[in-house]
Amino acid sequence: MESLYDVLIVDDDYTQAHFVEEILSALGFTSKIVLDGRRALEEARAAKPRLTIIDIIMPGIDGLSVCRSLRPEADAWGGKLLVASAKDGSVEEPRALRSGASGFLEKPYSLSKLREAVGRLLGAAPKGRVAVKAGVRVTVWGSRGAGKAGTSAFGTRTPCVSVGLPAGDLLILDAGTGIRDCAGALAPTRKLPPITVLLTHYHETHVEGLKGLALLARPDASLRVGGPRDPDVAIKDLLMDAGARDAVATFFVDEAVYRISEALTVRAIFTNHPTTTVAFGIEAAGRKIIYCPDSELSDGDEEVDFGNNFERLRAFALGADLLLHDAHCAPEDAVKRPGHSSWQGAVRLAVQAEVRRLLLFHAAMEYPDDRLAALESAARERAAEEMTSLRCSMARDALTIDF
Repeated sequence: MESLYDVLIVDDDYTQAHFVEEILSALGFTSKIVLDGRRALEEARAAKPRLTIIDIIMPGIDGLSVCRSLRPEADAWGGKLLVASAKDGSVEEPRALRSGASGFLEKPYSLSKLREAVGRLLGAAPKGRVAVKAGVRVTVWGSRGAGKAGTSAFGTRTPCVSVGLPAGDLLILDAGTGIRDCAGALAPTRKLPPITVLLTHYHETHVEGLKGLALLARPDASLRVGGPRDPDVAIKDLLMDAGARDAVATFFVDEAVYRISEALTVRAIFTNHPTTTVAFGIEAAGRKIIYCPDSELSDGDEEVDFGNNFERLRAFALGADLLLHDAHCAPEDAVKRPGHSSWQGAVRLAVQAEVRRLLLFHAAMEYPDDRLAALESAARERAAEEMTSLRCSMARDALTIDF
């Protein structure tokens, strides 16, 4: 049974996982990283990798439980399991072998021992083969709140973010006015990739870019649009009013997991914002990206979180490479803007979820550039006070991040 790639790396420590990925690539093997145990089970069963390297301490399901669950199925497709841990090897290695592993590696990884274990279990990669490393490109096409502004260094488009993969998959998140620039960038492309548009909700700033959008009428576009169930909005009617072709497929998004393609998985979670609103978690090429443009969070630990909104989002965003989160207003304005957060809530979430990079998203359109720059500086200072490696900045139109 053919594997989609050679090695699945299961580790919530991205630095360690990336080290393994680089070594495997140098040896000529293809690989993919996932960051939690539950996702590892789904991914392994779908991809059937020749080797799965599993850390013991994982969010969701621990590595030994993953190993025990996969062993019978991996035997069927010819896969091997290798357990890794920073825990005492004299104790954990026998437990790993009893759980069905073919070997054990101590962490931090030894280059020589990693090479030896991979060679023993997989042999040499085919001669002349070069492992192609997948990448992810995130582009902010729009990020501001409702209203009109003349010019701004931070941009004046309303929310739209794209997530693209070299394999061709393209995900577009929200359809504010920024989607017009996104569609314009795609216009010269002769062969479009399959495109999925996901809407977080149906407030005007998140759908206003659909009206008259040429992409919706393009006959060669393989296009589908999804969004949450809302008693007041029908996605099909929304698209029809915008001039879309009948062939544009629609679907509802619930709080669930969606496999957009072999390379792209999306999770949805409801957020604290007026009308039915969701946030999206994207997993692609071993990266985790959280898009949460409308979400009211408290600014401090002292406030009681009766809805458990903060903890749910913290678990959802845990270990993300990039978090785009609602920072619509200054802390002093938050009481006047229910359904939104300030930079304080966004930074607090990013720090406690151990996020690597935070983009402060959906800033109020009426804020001038000097005020936005001051809010950005305050957020960076707070992140530095927390003694984390978190990178923090205000979202800007046309900002591109490559992983």
